Amino acid sequence: MIIAYHAVFTTYGTWLPNDPRGSYSKEIYNDQLRLFGEIKYGRQAPPPRKLLLKFYSEAACGLGRPAFFINDNTRPIIAAGFGRVVQRLNIEVPATAIMNDHIHVLVLRSKYRIEYIVNQLKGSATHALKLKRSPWTRGCWKVFINDTGAISAATKYINANPAKAGLASQFWNFVKPLV
Repeated sequence: MIIAYHAVFTTYGTWLPNDPRGSYSKEIYNDQLRLFGEIKYGRQAPPPRKLLLKFYSEAACGLGRPAFFINDNTRPIIAAGFGRVVQRLNIEVPATAIMNDHIHVLVLRSKYRIEYIVNQLKGSATHALKLKRSPWTRGCWKVFINDTGAISAATKYINANPAKAGLASQFWNFVKPLV
């Protein structure tokens, strides 16, 4: 039985379907982006940073608008938006990492589907940022968790993400760690 979900969603233009790091996309819908390579399904060995930067600088012309990156100024605004959803839906969130180009969120099972929760998080954060257009990509990647050991592992993984990326530790008021 599913007891929790680990969802990951990205910001617009920061993890393309044909990203050299791999992706879980099944299709490239943008003809211009198709010119920059085929999908490398699943996680790939990290490419050299220079190659990744070259890919994104060239692929930028295929995007309909600039890529959206989260920074230290927007991170707490996004967290405030998330907090409103957590409170309104009365859901439990044991871990969240708000990275520069993606979000990790661990949500205990509730009466809501994880896709609905993610859409609510995205919408509330977009509203909190006062943006007219969503800074998020469609959908999310999700892992269904069915035991407490996996919840513990997901929590550790999510909480370690900011430090691995050189970001400060994150403590959000809507996150209630499991005891």
